[in-house]
Amino acid sequence: MKRREKGFTLIEVIIAIAISGMIMAALAMTTVTLLANHRRSTDQNIVLPQVQNAGCWISHDVQMAKDVIFDNPSGFPLTLDIPIDTDKNNDESVVYLFDGNKLKRQVYDLSDTLISETLIARYINVEDSTFGIQDSNIYKLTIKASKDKTVVEKSYEIVQRLGAR
Repeated sequence: MKRREKGFTLIEVIIAIAISGMIMAALAMTTVTLLANHRRSTDQNIVLPQVQNAGCWISHDVQMAKDVIFDNPSGFPLTLDIPIDTDKNNDESVVYLFDGNKLKRQVYDLSDTLISETLIARYINVEDSTFGIQDSNIYKLTIKASKDKTVVEKSYEIVQRLGAR
């Protein structure tokens, strides 16, 4: 009489566990990679608009400025004299300065009274962000921002409008 036994042998069970372990390891690595990429993508989506916002605000104000004043080699604080209309009594001064890793825009009237202060960007690398003159009326702005391991740097060439000077 042949006895038919149902079930798995020890070798079959060990092979099944080994295959399951390899599949689980691959799934775990995929999950870790996806989470890391999601984190980097999220940080990129936070930092990139900060750099673009800083570039947009400063570019706009430099184009409108009558005078561009910066003494520090980094270019900040950056002071811009902006005419509002044909009456010089209405002119304003705009100052861009760093407060920690934040870039702020302050607007002053002719009597040096602070009119408004706006937070322009966060996560700015102050030591790597610069403003300087490239040619007679072309300025170069470099803004660098970072969050965790994500770093974004963008450079802008800004030309003053001919009527602004």
